Order: sequence, then C-alpha cells, then structure tokens
Amino acid sequence: MNELVQIIGFACLSHLVVDFISSFNLPELPDKPFRCDMCMGYWISIIPMCVQFGLIGILYSAMIAVLSNIIFKYV
Repeated sequence: MNELVQIIGFACLSHLVVDFISSFNLPELPDKPFRCDMCMGYWISIIPMCVQFGLIGILYSAMIAVLSNIIFKYV
C-alpha cells in the first residue's frame, strides 16, 4: 500500500512540476525532460526509488512515468 501511495504521489508531483515549468515559456529550456510529463516523472523518481527499493526502483520509476503521462492526458 505504501508503494502505491509513493507511485501516485511521484506521478502527481512530476505533473505539477512540468505544469509549473511550462508556465514560464522559457525558450532556452529543452522540451525533454522539462516539458514532458513522462520524462520528468522518470527523472524525478529514479534516484529516490533506487535508493529505497534497489534495482526494482527502476521499474517503479517506469510506472511513475507512465502514470504521469496518463494524468497529463486526462487532466
């Protein structure tokens, strides 16, 4: 249950960060990872997930990236 809350939390956090960064419309920022929910979700979560869960954290980060993209498409 705790892992599920972490996955949903990181996905929501990455969506909020991308939305916040995109509101500035800075042309010098590259599109990936700063304007892509999937990329930002992966890169925000890869280090904390690998520290907490080891190599299985890579799979959790992939799930977070996909869930962040789903949140982007439906919100």
